[in-house]
Amino acid sequence: MTVTSISCCVCAEKSPTPVQCATCEQSCYCSSTCKLKDSTREKHKCLPYTIHHEDRCGRLLIAARDIKAGEILFTDTPAAVGPDNNPKPVCLTCYKRIPGMTYRCRHCSWPLCSPYCQDEEGPHKRECSLFQIHSPRFNIDDYRATCPSYNAIMVLRLLWLRDNDVKVWDLINILMDHLEIDKQITKTKKGVISFIREHCKLIQFSEQEILHVMGVVDTNAYIIGENPNKDVDLQGLFPITSILNHSCSSNTICFARNDFKFACRAVTDIKKGEELTTNYLHYHYHFFGLSYRSPELSDHWHFTCDCKRCKDPTEFGTMSDALVCPDCTQGRLTPLNNQRYDSSDSEWICGMCYSSQPRTFIVNTINSWWNTLEDHPKHDIGKLMELLTSMEKVFDKNHYYCLEVKRRIIENIGEVKGFDYENVPMVWLEKKVEFCEDHLKIQQIVAPGVSEYCAYMSGHCGEAMYWLYKKKYVAMQINGTELATFMQKVAEYLYKVVEIWGTYRRRSSERLRAEEARSFIDIIHDKYCQTKFKYMADRILHESAEM
Repeated sequence: MTVTSISCCVCAEKSPTPVQCATCEQSCYCSSTCKLKDSTREKHKCLPYTIHHEDRCGRLLIAARDIKAGEILFTDTPAAVGPDNNPKPVCLTCYKRIPGMTYRCRHCSWPLCSPYCQDEEGPHKRECSLFQIHSPRFNIDDYRATCPSYNAIMVLRLLWLRDNDVKVWDLINILMDHLEIDKQITKTKKGVISFIREHCKLIQFSEQEILHVMGVVDTNAYIIGENPNKDVDLQGLFPITSILNHSCSSNTICFARNDFKFACRAVTDIKKGEELTTNYLHYHYHFFGLSYRSPELSDHWHFTCDCKRCKDPTEFGTMSDALVCPDCTQGRLTPLNNQRYDSSDSEWICGMCYSSQPRTFIVNTINSWWNTLEDHPKHDIGKLMELLTSMEKVFDKNHYYCLEVKRRIIENIGEVKGFDYENVPMVWLEKKVEFCEDHLKIQQIVAPGVSEYCAYMSGHCGEAMYWLYKKKYVAMQINGTELATFMQKVAEYLYKVVEIWGTYRRRSSERLRAEEARSFIDIIHDKYCQTKFKYMADRILHESAEM
């Protein structure tokens, strides 16, 4: 059988498996690397982004044309995928946990779960080829404990690129490692260096190269999913995605697909010339104020965010970081003149009586109440409601502490014993809907569009409304016509979940939520009212299954 090869429009190399331009469907590339290079050329203008360079952040992606919300901007192939830090022994092909010695790779003797994972072209291929050079022995004393040697796997899979895939290596090698900030060589880092250079005798990789790759992984890698048993996190490093800078109100989201490729999708309309950004924080924290975000971004990613939201002391008018003024009790304390929360001399001013409080007062208040929140029983709805009442005397009702308490109550209603959907009183369902709507109002401002925060709260709101209106109908508080009208609204909320999370990787928690939302829509369509959202949801999940 003859395999037809297509020439790459950048380097002219022929490839039997070309990467097609998703926008014009005419230009083809031999790899995602050449696709990335093409974004900087004048000749081919259909790519939705171009790569720019600025002193403040290095490389960044700029919209090359107007982009619509929901549009996939690019799909990124990982430079490497591997187990996250400090795992217990796992199979390096399928990533299942290994309970004990069952099988060794016939080439390098590294433990695998079974002969079925002896895949010559699988992910283990890279480190296996390196291990074969000097044939080191691998002994694991306790398969129930974490094994430091596994911390070197992701590093080795990237170092392998240096001599085997120079194009991808060059893209990875220029990513930030932040070694100038994180100068301490930890015990973990020393262990990886020792394993690679001393135990495996791979001295062709210098200590500085190994440290650089570890820094690149720490700074740029994403958690992209779990193994089949969901007891090992998997991380991936993506050449194009790693260029995306952070914004606390970002205009894109990135997510893993079934083949562990990363897709970048616009969550809002984006104008030509605007920077493409993503939010590095998990969507549970997208409503959190600057007093949380600033130290979190600094500690984990080593930068100070300068986005529009961080420059606005009112958080776009939401007051999600504001405290109640202790002097007049009516006004709200916010930082003076955009002074940052982490500035040692920052002063917080009441917008009504103009009294001021020093940073120490703010920090002590925030830390004290965070400890109170963490010490509270997470599943005791009654105590969480009491805590919310107390907090609203100290913080604005939209402060992220108050919203976090509401989030915990939202998650409990319908789940914990005595509050399951079948038995929970309607008053608690009404409270859940109220708190979800409070969150969705904030979401529309700080994480607008088809964001993950939107999917998360829309799902909870839709489920609670479904059970609330069902119970109201049974109690004869609404008639059949009203029930059908309300169920259309429920279906619209649930469709948001499918629209946003329906294309995520199968078996991911987000995809499972989307499938659960689709099931509710099916019930609504079959029992209460025909709805267009059934067919729209079916189409998304069907198309995703074929990807």
